[in-house]
Amino acid sequence: MKHLAAHLPWPKVKALADANVWALLPVGSTEAHGPHLPLNVDVVIAQAVCARISDALETVEFPPVAYSLTDFAAPFSGTVSVPADTAKAMLVAVLRGIGRAGFRRVCVVNHHLEPAHFKVVHAAAAEAESPALRVVVPDHRRKPTGPLLGHEFMHGGSHAGAYETSLMMATAPQLVDDASRRALPSLSVDLPGAIKAGATNFLEAGGPEAYFGAPAEASVAEGERLLGIITEATLAAMNGG
Repeated sequence: MKHLAAHLPWPKVKALADANVWALLPVGSTEAHGPHLPLNVDVVIAQAVCARISDALETVEFPPVAYSLTDFAAPFSGTVSVPADTAKAMLVAVLRGIGRAGFRRVCVVNHHLEPAHFKVVHAAAAEAESPALRVVVPDHRRKPTGPLLGHEFMHGGSHAGAYETSLMMATAPQLVDDASRRALPSLSVDLPGAIKAGATNFLEAGGPEAYFGAPAEASVAEGERLLGIITEATLAAMNGG
């Protein structure tokens, strides 16, 4: 069962905290995701995972963190990047605030996969955690989950290609420009390799339209499959697996 903290009066939030219900904090970014997807892709997907978690557990979902470090998409209009120190301080403060509200378990459901951002998320969680507050940060980039999400996810950068486009088609199809998606050619770029070679943004990495991979190959069925895998991995992390 899902409860949205923003929609509840404080006594109901307190009662849920007293019942030791899991708090969920969706985290994403505001950044370019190709010519076919909106700026809020990461937030939408994080919230979709939260919704699936709430089908299995009673949870309280807090409003999402929609801004963070996103240097790689910075050259594209609409992208809003926050310095790492600022993003970390904000996330630490939010997590500690949830703890002060009485919650003892928080799961940070992050879907902004830029390496420097994910480093910020892990560091913020470690700083916010205390004997009174457990903070879990599932990381589906890692084994055994990562390889299950496909070759593009592991080697193509997973940015606005078949991976993210499929997830969006399954969770928020009204936000996908399907005509644009179908017209996009496949862009086979090893984004992790380009980053290791020194690329500092998507343009330098060979993504002139802020996408990588094959959006035209995306499907609702694949999005459902991916969402199931990510949800299972998140639940396993919450259960200590």
